[in-house]
Amino acid sequence: MSDQVEIHRIMSGPYHMNTYVLACPRTREALVIDPGDKADVLGRFLKSHGLSPIRLLLTHGHADQFFVTEDFKALWDIPYCIHRSDADFFSDPGVRAATFKAVGLPPPYPADIALAHGDRIGFGDQSLSVIHTPGHTPGSACFLCCDMLFTGDTLFVGDVGRTDLPGGDLDGLIASIRDRILPLPEKTRILPGHHHPESTKESTLAREMRENIYITDFILDP
Repeated sequence: MSDQVEIHRIMSGPYHMNTYVLACPRTREALVIDPGDKADVLGRFLKSHGLSPIRLLLTHGHADQFFVTEDFKALWDIPYCIHRSDADFFSDPGVRAATFKAVGLPPPYPADIALAHGDRIGFGDQSLSVIHTPGHTPGSACFLCCDMLFTGDTLFVGDVGRTDLPGGDLDGLIASIRDRILPLPEKTRILPGHHHPESTKESTLAREMRENIYITDFILDP
């Protein structure tokens, strides 16, 4: 819980996927980032906390992020949103076939709402902003809310997302971290899309600048 936004983290599945629920304390309107858990489990969680989701936000277009999106949308009639670069990239038939071959799971469905860098998404009295961070995929995005940055697979605690899948670009990922994340205040909380149960759940930008080799070696001391 921050002073302004109620935040819940739900870890699920073999990939130790983090789903985040951000809620306005007054109105109970909520955003769901990367709905990775079973749709009925996630739905029961929201109802038990008296929350009304208004958007599904995907940090990028890989299957673990969106796998239950359609089932969840059957329970809650709300749009799912992804950055337009991933919406366009994963609509290409060749990319869809290559992605399925690489990961054994389907690429995302067509987006209801295509996001752009700098977009603001409101929920109740609160809002978050979209930060385009290509590299893990062409349309990878982070979501900044108050002092919290939800980084998906762009930046992990002490690591970064893989870049060997279709659309991945290590140089692009490093540039995204350098140009879009490092300018943020060092106190910014880093909330990644995955973490192992025995590892640290979140970090700060200051800590990553000290300890993450992709920042210390590739950016701060190239």
